[in-house]
Amino acid sequence: MVTNVFVYNSSEAHMKFLQKHPVRLLKFALPKTADVVIIGGGIIGAACAYYLSAAGLSVHLVERHFPASGTSRACDGLILLWDKSGPELALGQESIRLWGQVEEHLEEDFGFERSGTILLAENGEQLQAGEKRAQALRESGQRAEILPAGRLATLEPEISPHLAGGILFPDDLQVDPRRATLALLAAAKRQGVKLQAESEVIDIQHAPGEGGGVRGVVTSQGVIATPRVVCAAGVWSNHIARMVGIDLPTRPRKGHILVTARRPGFIHHPLLEGGYVTTVESAHDARQVALVAEMTTSGKLLLGSSREFCGYDRTVSLSAIQELATRATRFLPGLESTPIIRSYAGLRPWSPDGLPLIGPTRVPGFYLATGHEGAGICLAPVTGRLVTQMITEEARRPEAEVVAPGRCL
Repeated sequence: MVTNVFVYNSSEAHMKFLQKHPVRLLKFALPKTADVVIIGGGIIGAACAYYLSAAGLSVHLVERHFPASGTSRACDGLILLWDKSGPELALGQESIRLWGQVEEHLEEDFGFERSGTILLAENGEQLQAGEKRAQALRESGQRAEILPAGRLATLEPEISPHLAGGILFPDDLQVDPRRATLALLAAAKRQGVKLQAESEVIDIQHAPGEGGGVRGVVTSQGVIATPRVVCAAGVWSNHIARMVGIDLPTRPRKGHILVTARRPGFIHHPLLEGGYVTTVESAHDARQVALVAEMTTSGKLLLGSSREFCGYDRTVSLSAIQELATRATRFLPGLESTPIIRSYAGLRPWSPDGLPLIGPTRVPGFYLATGHEGAGICLAPVTGRLVTQMITEEARRPEAEVVAPGRCL
């Protein structure tokens, strides 16, 4: 399986995808003012633009490359609840509800599917831990089904016969992250959002002294006067925040994904191994690998996942590819003869406590929407909704206090 790997840069493929999609990178006169300027054209920025414009605000989104050019095109599309607890679970549940609304409103197909996911247990200890997660999820109103080994084999015949069983979580969702980002932006543009691509933010103008608020955003194409900025720049958010004198505790966390040749119907649910949560919650610098397998609408498999801290390096590592391939065949032996047609790496915006930073900062008018690590796809709608509620001073969910940036700034 590994012998067929080659390093793949998906920028060209993504640009071809953009050319066919309704979100066009049109040239237009730069607006002189906006109620809100959003920095970042990934799925978080797109969700913020969608909800802010729906609330009637004039919104301008600035992206230094092209929409979904960062993490949102280098990740899987799983929207999980079982890997969350406490306030993050509550936010995930609300976000899944909002995803259902979004799916009805957006005009473009973005691969939305109520696929459910299966957590795989290699031994009795992992199965017992999975059962505890299932019980906790049931208590929060979500569904979960214990799968003994025989039942698991019936649902997923390609799974290794050596597994102890699994847990089915039917309420988890699946989307195509790139297409979801572009569909949100297309809807936002219909609501009046201006999209400024291939434009770098050079500075954020703000009043001098303690308590001085945002006045405008200086880009490589001009200046936009605004009283509010939403920083949704993912792993590059710290660079933006420093423009107003704020240092974020976030770090880029690298992850690899493999794409196989077409194997339609090879698996019927997205699959994740029992040790996946351990890799998510760990803060070790060394690379950690856990199986994530997801079938795409084209019949190819996405295989992950890896996590490691190595700065802003997005180059593909052959050793990481080999580890992922070995891990995948351990759980899905039938993949041994399946070619890997491409591979890519992306960076996740990691925060020390595992929760995103969403909300206002000590600089009036400067808001954060970053630090989601691997939960950005799941939490995008609720992030956009929370930011909108904060800016428009609507009543908001109690979980908003848990993700408030002030806890770690």
